[in-house]
Amino acid sequence: MERAMTFLPNSNTLVLHLRTLTPLHVGDGSQLHSFDYVLHGGHFYRVSQYRFEQFLQQIDAGDDSLKNALAFADWATDMASKIESVETDRRNAGRQGGRDYNQELSRLRSEYNLLAFSKKIGQDRAFIDFLKKPENKVRALPLLMENARPKQEIRGFQRDAEGRAYLPGSSVKGCIRTALLYHYLTEHGDYQKIHEQLNKEVAKIKADRDEAERRRVRFSVEKYRKAFGNFIEEEAFNAGMVTERNQARSGEAQDDLLRCLLIADVALPEDGLAVDNIDLYLVKKLPKGQGNQAQRQPQSPAVEALRPGQILAVKLDFNLDLLLQLHRSKPGDEGFMVGKEKHFIGWRKRAAWLFGLEAADFDTIPPGTKNADPRYQALVEKAFTHIFGCVKRFSDAQAAAYEHWQKNYTKPEHKGGNDARNVDTGSKSIRANGLRLHLGFATGFEGMTEVLYLLAEHKRLFADIMELFAIGDSPSAWKNRRPGDTYRPNPDQFPKSRRLVSRSGIALPLGWLTQVDADAQGEAFSAGDFPSPAEPHTPPAPVTPTYLRGTLKLGAELNAELLSGGNPGKFKLFIRADYEPTVEVKYPAGFKTEDVGRIALLRVKNVKGKEEVTAVEFVRFR
Repeated sequence: MERAMTFLPNSNTLVLHLRTLTPLHVGDGSQLHSFDYVLHGGHFYRVSQYRFEQFLQQIDAGDDSLKNALAFADWATDMASKIESVETDRRNAGRQGGRDYNQELSRLRSEYNLLAFSKKIGQDRAFIDFLKKPENKVRALPLLMENARPKQEIRGFQRDAEGRAYLPGSSVKGCIRTALLYHYLTEHGDYQKIHEQLNKEVAKIKADRDEAERRRVRFSVEKYRKAFGNFIEEEAFNAGMVTERNQARSGEAQDDLLRCLLIADVALPEDGLAVDNIDLYLVKKLPKGQGNQAQRQPQSPAVEALRPGQILAVKLDFNLDLLLQLHRSKPGDEGFMVGKEKHFIGWRKRAAWLFGLEAADFDTIPPGTKNADPRYQALVEKAFTHIFGCVKRFSDAQAAAYEHWQKNYTKPEHKGGNDARNVDTGSKSIRANGLRLHLGFATGFEGMTEVLYLLAEHKRLFADIMELFAIGDSPSAWKNRRPGDTYRPNPDQFPKSRRLVSRSGIALPLGWLTQVDADAQGEAFSAGDFPSPAEPHTPPAPVTPTYLRGTLKLGAELNAELLSGGNPGKFKLFIRADYEPTVEVKYPAGFKTEDVGRIALLRVKNVKGKEEVTAVEFVRFR
């Protein structure tokens, strides 16, 4: 990482400060019902049916009949029945003309909301005032799309039991996991082995498909999709295990080395959220040989999204203790017994692939070393440096792929209302120096899979995979194919479509963040809903050095002052008041310039004559 890491005081918890470059949406998979929100005055109010019933009880105060609450129940039942009736008529009518069922459904659904009922009983103004009262804690998010009109399908952000939006730590970890897998494939993977195994899986699925056709039974390729290529991920992350019956088993969660990386959920600033429309920009062929161009399609939903410019403090921990325990348990890499099973076979090479840590690094931490020891933190920092270096290279590759798509399929010289210049403008928003992350909804194939590696190294084989799983094929393309025609994928033009946020005058990719300094300021920051940034690291109080007591010999521990950082660092030894020689000390993680002046303990490794120290090793800072 190009910026210094920020650790919480007296801990090995790293705080990674990120700024959103583009809108970010991480949903819970559900669609908001029309009774979950109200649209008014360019804002989106998150309101539950329970809260609305509170409003009705308030306006019915003093009326024993609770007429409005009862009227709402009757109205909701009647509207739901009407919508269901029209949907049933549409299904039964087939292609018979004379009635526009879609228009009827659109009208009924637009009227089936809490504000419409409030207007029906003459209480719409009172309801809006109710929503705006701070004590009711109803969140109002701005509508950022053109004309402030979101689509009918709206997806909410991930929220906790109290309704507060948060970014799951699992989303950040999934982003990092994909980046580490990309690093393994491009730097350590066995090309021939991967190619042969993928070929073998493709051949097996095709053979099963041919057999199903021969027997005239239904064949579904979907059952193969989830497990396809799992061996690659298992090779990268999972150390091996052998059962008590001497059977090898892969993919066991307890042998996954990435369990060492721990990431906490992140509370989000509520006033940093907004509602955006997302459109599918689908590449289509232009007439008269003019090439291809991304054209906007309206199928994608509207979403609650974290706006650009928000600062997030992501807390990460690294379980170095597990790796140290494995290192000290056995010198080799053949694993060791846990009960009647052998686990963690080949963990050392995976620790090197994933975290950049070798046996020599673990040897710098003597048994009994506490987590607060600088050597321990230095090794944690080295692991994070390796991890974030992998993330940076992967996100740089994703950004390059997006800009390649934008330049090839959204050319300004193409005329027509296809937002070519808007997409071009939006691509500039993801340009940033240093570490970037890409996560959440609409990350696309490049962000969630290893398609960039497959396109670069196994393109012909990837074409077979695309054909097998219909990747990149339009769901309705079969309607226009002649008998005998099949889908012919073109990896050179994959992926062709992107989901982008559409605003007036611009189209933005989703889910891009960049690392910033701990004191960076965000837009629309809410101190009440957002965790405070980590306290700045406070250097320990000055320590007074003491001179050596006793004889200068092997194993003696000396007080020493760090004079200059780096590797080697330069130390002044406090042997006697009239004898303070300087020595250079090498240390795997090096010495930080901010530690210059601190007093350390050094252990004597070699003495020439009676007083000349020729070799020492760093123990710890006092």
